[in-house]
Amino acid sequence: MKKSLESGVRSPESEERLRAQDSESANSESRLRTPDSRLVVEGVRKSFRNPSGGTLEVLRGVSFEARAGEMVALVGASGSGKTTLLHMLGGLEEADAGSARLDDFEILRAGRAELARFRGREVGFVFQFHHLLADLSAEENVALPLLVARRGWREARARAAEMLGAVGLAARAAHAAGELSGGEQQRVAIARALVTRPRLVLADEPTGNLDARTGAEVGALLADLSRASRACVLVATHNEELARTCDRRLLLREGIVEESGV
Repeated sequence: MKKSLESGVRSPESEERLRAQDSESANSESRLRTPDSRLVVEGVRKSFRNPSGGTLEVLRGVSFEARAGEMVALVGASGSGKTTLLHMLGGLEEADAGSARLDDFEILRAGRAELARFRGREVGFVFQFHHLLADLSAEENVALPLLVARRGWREARARAAEMLGAVGLAARAAHAAGELSGGEQQRVAIARALVTRPRLVLADEPTGNLDARTGAEVGALLADLSRASRACVLVATHNEELARTCDRRLLLREGIVEESGV
């Protein structure tokens, strides 16, 4: 039987402590946030050892900028390093060299604890495969990032309901994620990515597992919501229609980025 997240009832004392922590965290976030964020990437390099013992240089000095409210397509052949770059910008993978700053936060030089806080508060991830918890409801899946950030259940639930309404799934909030269609699941994933109001959204082939019509709808929704939230948005994609939805296109080829228009 599905176990609801709400079943973990806290004592009044615990709730009071968590409310105080939430208030402190919110105040801290408000001090750190700027009205219009900017992502600045300079000289990022990354190489891997190949099976023969040699070195495969995937990124050879990637540099670019992205502004708040801007959706940037990252295109290039399979294996060109698009996913690797997104993982580094999201604090999931280390770079060999270079700098990546979101406002005054240096992503590539931060410690593990700082990166964990950064991912939880400032980054929204959307993947090709939605990675929802099938037994939890759509609402619970969207609320999870806020609960992990130690926000109260009432606040998390209210914000999750707001985001599900924004992606057109208010009527499906109580349905288990496993009962939803592929397009609906990806809409829930977008709501989950944006529920914390992140400054940076990283989407890796967000329409790659969907049919053309559903993919177009999901891509347009991601663009609308991300721009409205004033986030810096990077989308790695092979989908030409999705790339055209973006404000700019960056081509990753032979380890470097080239501006290639819209």
